[in-house]
Amino acid sequence: MQEWYRDPITSRLVRNTTLAHTPLPDTNSIMVNHVSLQDKFYPIHTSLSSCILLPEANGNNFELKPQFINTLPGFHDLESEDTYFFIREFEKVCLMMRIPQLGEDAVRLRFIPLTLKDIDKKWMYNLPVSSISSWDDFVKVS
Repeated sequence: MQEWYRDPITSRLVRNTTLAHTPLPDTNSIMVNHVSLQDKFYPIHTSLSSCILLPEANGNNFELKPQFINTLPGFHDLESEDTYFFIREFEKVCLMMRIPQLGEDAVRLRFIPLTLKDIDKKWMYNLPVSSISSWDDFVKVS
């Protein structure tokens, strides 16, 4: 009869190939580090605080519409892209978006994370928490 046991190092099932009965490894030490399948497949999600400190809105009834997002230019920080041209185009598009409860700064700060791609998005996530409170702060940092 074949005997199987769980290897404490690799956590794999291993066949006991010796004919003589050998004692199985201590399974109590394995159970101490037990992680459920739910924990492995659905890890705890923690959200980090943003580097952007959003200004207060005059009222809570505003909507950032998908058609606004589609008109925003994207920035990948490629050699062929000009940072100043991107900022100029971004500001021009944001000026066309009139949201009565939000000022120009608030609109720009809400939309800028949606335009940054790849390395620039990683750069933005690595900035200190609440280090950007106005559009001028963002332009200085970038």
